[in-house]
Amino acid sequence: MACNPREAALALHRFGFGPRTGSIDAIADDPRGALLAELEQPNVGQIAQTDLPSSSAANRAVFEYNAERTANEKRERLRREAAAQVAMQSAGGDPVMDAKPDAVGAASAEPKAVPLPRQLFRNEARAAINAEVGFVERLVWFWSNHFCVNADATVMAGGYEREAIRPHVLGHFSDMLLAVEGHPAMLLYLNNAQSIGPASVAGINRDRGLNENLAREILELHTLGVRTVYAQADVTNFAKVLTGWTILPTATNPDHGGEFVFIRRAHEPGDHTVIAKAYTDRGVEQGRAG
Repeated sequence: MACNPREAALALHRFGFGPRTGSIDAIADDPRGALLAELEQPNVGQIAQTDLPSSSAANRAVFEYNAERTANEKRERLRREAAAQVAMQSAGGDPVMDAKPDAVGAASAEPKAVPLPRQLFRNEARAAINAEVGFVERLVWFWSNHFCVNADATVMAGGYEREAIRPHVLGHFSDMLLAVEGHPAMLLYLNNAQSIGPASVAGINRDRGLNENLAREILELHTLGVRTVYAQADVTNFAKVLTGWTILPTATNPDHGGEFVFIRRAHEPGDHTVIAKAYTDRGVEQGRAG
């Protein structure tokens, strides 16, 4: 096949993220074949780095990081207050006016370390930029946008893409859907981790109720589309089906906090009908069947 740099550049722009150094020459002999070859690569779209933490491990690390930072800030504030009080008592002056500006200036002049949440997100982003053509990576971006979570709302966003999107990017939509909706990042982002069946044991004992965010997003954005075949009753019933899908608390579980767990006592009991189909109460499998 004749070398065609123009078609190679077009393929890299249209199906990837644009040319990189040497990429046009690398595929110029057969741009179409290069795209197809990328799809045939083993584990394409996966990130092989083993040093990246799981989403739940990142969640636990950031929890400890924030707790330690808060403690350090309080410790420093108490130290300053104590020093100012001593200065006021010994000199009879104003502790605010008498505070040493050099100490404050030295602290502000120190270079600020990159916060751990940003470090984790950067590491995930760096690990994903090595694709030669970028066709599969474009698909990853598409599905990550379709099943989006807020990186500011959850530190699990990087791990979420690696764990729920990438393994299924060339597979079945239903497999990706199950992986996404049951991922801790999605359960936190759309508040299903706090959703409790009103008639469940936990709902009755704690006087807590239903959160419909996840159920509504699945129907409205992730699958069927807005103003289609479902009604509000379907959203409510689907939300009941998904009760009990939550995560282990990070504050009290330093080893497994942030991981998915199904809590039966928070699950709304009974069979529920969603869009004219009845789903029997089989615990966590009731939601997976939907």
